[in-house]
Amino acid sequence: MAQSSDAAAAMSATYASPNFNGLSFMATYQDAGSAAATGNDATELGINYAGSMGDSSFSVHYLNNDIGDTTGAAGDEEERQQFGFDFNTGPLGFVFQREVASTKNTAGAETAEIKTNEYAVKYQATDAVNIGIIKVASDDKLDTTNNPKLDQMVYGLNYNVFPGFMLQASHTTFDYEGATNNEGSATTVGLRIDF
Repeated sequence: MAQSSDAAAAMSATYASPNFNGLSFMATYQDAGSAAATGNDATELGINYAGSMGDSSFSVHYLNNDIGDTTGAAGDEEERQQFGFDFNTGPLGFVFQREVASTKNTAGAETAEIKTNEYAVKYQATDAVNIGIIKVASDDKLDTTNNPKLDQMVYGLNYNVFPGFMLQASHTTFDYEGATNNEGSATTVGLRIDF
């Protein structure tokens, strides 16, 4: 745990619990300080549980993040909630994660609520080759003017050529609908060297 001794400056404190038979939690508080224009103090709370069943392993987590507008002037209070799970069995891995990010105005009414779902499948083909597919779907149904929506797919490959030398490649396709529609794809290839 750490915190600042200057009352006018930003102060933060973090606590991470030890692991209790697979269960752990954390809490973070950050005071923006009296010098901040909007006083956006932030609080984050999270809990995680991990376990195993035979040759399979899993983890489940929940995270809540609040950023409050203590002055009431900017009306930019934000809240994020995230939960998900990770399941691995043999060479296969499955991941699901959902996040809801909302913004409130000075009256306390929600002005945006972005909901995002992420799905991933991982496969360890060999000791040297790991492949994965990620799907992301996001929208904000409160924005009835622009009706923003994003659909994205990512295909990835990691190849350990030899220890410390990895080839990484990915191909991404995306389709965004909103104030300005945008659709396309991108391919990246890189080398990672670890010393």
